[in-house]
Amino acid sequence: MNESLIILNIGYALTFVALAIREVLWLRTTLTAAQISLFTYHYFYAENNFAAFWTAVFVIVNTYNIVKIVLERRPKLIPDEIRDLYEDIFKNLTTSEFLYFWNMGVIKSVKNDYFIHSGEKQSNLLLVLSGVANVEVNKKPIAKLDRGSFIAEISFLTGEQASADVYAKDEVIFISWRSERLKNMQHDNPGFWMKLQHALSEDLIKKVKPQAKRESQIE
Repeated sequence: MNESLIILNIGYALTFVALAIREVLWLRTTLTAAQISLFTYHYFYAENNFAAFWTAVFVIVNTYNIVKIVLERRPKLIPDEIRDLYEDIFKNLTTSEFLYFWNMGVIKSVKNDYFIHSGEKQSNLLLVLSGVANVEVNKKPIAKLDRGSFIAEISFLTGEQASADVYAKDEVIFISWRSERLKNMQHDNPGFWMKLQHALSEDLIKKVKPQAKRESQIE
């Protein structure tokens, strides 16, 4: 087998290998290597300028996306005031993903007022930053939510109405995200969406365990 055929077959072999790769960075890297091999064959051996041109375009596009992915995954410094939230709740996100998610939200405060009412459909996902929020069912307190606790996450995940009232007697500072904007990530960035769902599910588990324990003790 002569040199040109070896280069051509390397290009096709790498393209075949890329079909089995699910991780985006390695997929693009393998495809770039394959296209470089094919460009070398078409330009230097087959002298097919049209094929060489398009393989060069593929190399440029993939190289751009590889650089973009590497920069996005590069660890970023998280401010000290929210570092605990990242480490306790969002550790499955990259630092870049977390900061992007955080900057999508708006920090607000409420005092002597309700966050949500039972039976209402929620348009925001909330996270307590300071203070204590009281969860009530039929005016009876059933739980307290402090820093790092989500509010209305069940409504966000299921699209159903809130099943309890959440009230702030004293000042509570929280961050709010528009549910519609976050749900758009399900299509725009499915990897991030799955990670966010995982974080919300973990929060639900933390809330359900103590309540289940109390109910078993009552029985």
